[in-house]
Amino acid sequence: MKKNSIWTIALHDLKRWRKMPLTAACALIPPIAMTLVLVSLSLAVTQQPVALVVQGNGPASVQMAQIIKSDTEAYDLTITNAATANSMLQDEKVAAVITIPSTFDAQVANGTGKVLLTINNVDFDFSDDIRRSVDRSVVEFDAQGLVSDELINSSLPNVYHVNLDEQYVRETNVDWFHYQLVPTFLLLVLNVGLVGTALLCALDNESKTARMLALSPQRSWVLISGRILGGVLACFAIVLPAVLIGVLVGFISPPIAQLPALFGIFLGTALCASGIGAIIGTCVKGSRYVAFLSSMTAIYLFLLGGGFTAIEFVPHWLQGVSAFIPTRCSIDALRQALFYPNPTGLPYSLLVLALYAIACVGVGALLMRRSWNT
Repeated sequence: MKKNSIWTIALHDLKRWRKMPLTAACALIPPIAMTLVLVSLSLAVTQQPVALVVQGNGPASVQMAQIIKSDTEAYDLTITNAATANSMLQDEKVAAVITIPSTFDAQVANGTGKVLLTINNVDFDFSDDIRRSVDRSVVEFDAQGLVSDELINSSLPNVYHVNLDEQYVRETNVDWFHYQLVPTFLLLVLNVGLVGTALLCALDNESKTARMLALSPQRSWVLISGRILGGVLACFAIVLPAVLIGVLVGFISPPIAQLPALFGIFLGTALCASGIGAIIGTCVKGSRYVAFLSSMTAIYLFLLGGGFTAIEFVPHWLQGVSAFIPTRCSIDALRQALFYPNPTGLPYSLLVLALYAIACVGVGALLMRRSWNT
C-alpha cells in the first residue's frame, strides 16, 4: 500500500508539473541555450578566417602554400591577391593575412625565409590562436616530424635536432564539440529536478498544502519519497527522449555494456537535483525567487562540475571547490562511459555520486518535513 502511495504522489506531482508550462520552460531554456552557445563556440574555435597571398612561385613558396592550404582544421582560407586581402582585413571579413613574399625562395636558400603575418588583434586569445596555427605551419615546412603524426617516429632529417615521441593515455580521441556538448544532458537533468522539486515544495508552503500533508494519515517518509520520486521521474521523462534523439541522429553511441552505468549516472544526478531542489524550495520564500535560485544553482553546479570546460584547465582554487561538487562526479562519469572503452575511474565516480545523492536527499527530506510543521 505504501509503495502504491509513493507512486500516486509522484504521478500527482508529474501532473502538476505538466500544468505549469512556464515552469517547464524555465527548466528547459538554460540547457537549450547552453547547447546553442556550445554549437556557436565549436564553429568559432576551429577554423580561423584567414586570407592567403602567394607572391612567390618557386618550389619553396609552393610547398609553404600547400602546407597552409592542407591545414583545413586551422584555417578558413581565402586565397587572393594583396590588395583584396588588405581590403578584406579592413572590412573584418578575415582576421589575418598570411603573405608568402616573392623573395621567399631566395630567402629560404640563405636561411632567412620569412612568412608575413598581419593580424587584426582585436582579441588576445583570438590572435594567439592564429599565431599558433601559422607557427605550426612554418615549423612543418622545416621539420615535418614535429607536426605530422605519421612522421613522428620517422628518420627524416630534422633541422631542429629534436623530435616527439607521443604516448596516449586513452585509445580514443574526442573532438571539442562532443566533449563539451554531452554534459548538457546532465544540465537538463539538473534543471528539471531542481526547478520542478523546488517549485512544488514552495507552492505547497504558499498554498498551505504543507499543513495538510503534516496531518495526512500517511507516514511522512512516504510523502517525502513520493515528492523526490516525482522529481526523478520528471528528469527521466525529459532526458530519455533527448538521449534517444542523440542516438538516432548519430550524435552519441552509448556502448551496450555501459548502459547500466549511464542509468546510474542519470539516476544519481536526478536524486541530487531533487534533494537540492527540496532544500531550496523549503528554505526560500516566494515561488519566483525559488524558480530563479534553483535555475541558477543548476547552472553553477554544471559549470563548477566541469560541464563547460575540463576542470584541469581552471585555476587551482576553483579545482579545489569543484572537488566538493556532486556534478563533478556525474560529468566525469558520463564522459568516461560514452567516450572511452576502458573507463577506469567510472566505478569510483559512481560511488561518490551515490554518496552525494544520499546526502542531498537526506538533507532535503529533513528540511521538507520540518517545513510542514512551521
